[in-house]
Amino acid sequence: MVWSGQSVYAWHVNRLVAPNERTTADQKKRVGYFVFHNDQWWLVNEGIHGLMSLPDRKVVAIGDKLRLNDNAQFILSPEEGGRLVVVQLVVN
Repeated sequence: MVWSGQSVYAWHVNRLVAPNERTTADQKKRVGYFVFHNDQWWLVNEGIHGLMSLPDRKVVAIGDKLRLNDNAQFILSPEEGGRLVVVQLVVN
């Protein structure tokens, strides 16, 4: 579950990174955020290397944004431990 303005960090991108006392300064930096703008959800990429939409495998560059539609899928990182996201939009 996300909200507008919610930050994305390295431990969200890769399951092998944990937010603990060994987290490096680089890993503590925000790499993206979610925003609800003009009735549309977006993921803004501030530093996610390898962010890729599926099934078209289009790479979302740093500084660009990814539109979040219901059932959309994207890879946060192609590296080992990288996460796959499946979007489910719920109206309340």
